[in-house]
Amino acid sequence: MTCQLVVLRHGHSLANQSELIASSVENAGDAFGLTTEGRAQVRSSVAQARAHVTEPISILSSPLLRARETAEIAADLFGTTLRVDDRLIERDFGDLEMGPDDRYESVWAIDRKDPTHRTWRVESVVEVLARLQQLLEEIRCTTSGTALLVTHGDVASVLICASVGVPLSRHREVGGLTTAEILPVDWPPPLVELPCPTRLSDLPPTQAFDA
Repeated sequence: MTCQLVVLRHGHSLANQSELIASSVENAGDAFGLTTEGRAQVRSSVAQARAHVTEPISILSSPLLRARETAEIAADLFGTTLRVDDRLIERDFGDLEMGPDDRYESVWAIDRKDPTHRTWRVESVVEVLARLQQLLEEIRCTTSGTALLVTHGDVASVLICASVGVPLSRHREVGGLTTAEILPVDWPPPLVELPCPTRLSDLPPTQAFDA
């Protein structure tokens, strides 16, 4: 069964606006939704991608409000429905939850040295990939057309990094998406490790949608 995988980071949210880390269902399941700017971002991104995706389109979303609202806009534009899957939830930032989002940089600095670390009880990059792998294998076996995965910054960057066969320690350099950015990904990843691009823009042209 052939399925095109596309990842969409949620649009600009109230968590982004407040510069807060909000990664749990308890704090962000029904709070920190999209801003007006974020809604416009999502509509623009999805409209640009419409010509490049294969029907039927299945939309799977993180359970957090900002992702669900993003997925609802996409579902409306594509004329389809969405399904929530907990495996697309934001990376668990542990003790940093509801703190300032400049702490992300501290986590990413340690990621670059050790993608298995759980400093501050943060979910490791390896753990994020493990839950994604399970989901992606299910999609590959059961879904045709296009699967649009609506998720969060670190989850998207881990997925993109793994999909091009680059060490997970480089996930932010390779796979960092801006809010509402959408990108097709190949899965399963290549068997050989590729040279590491320094920026998302360094990926091969076929990896990105034309504007």
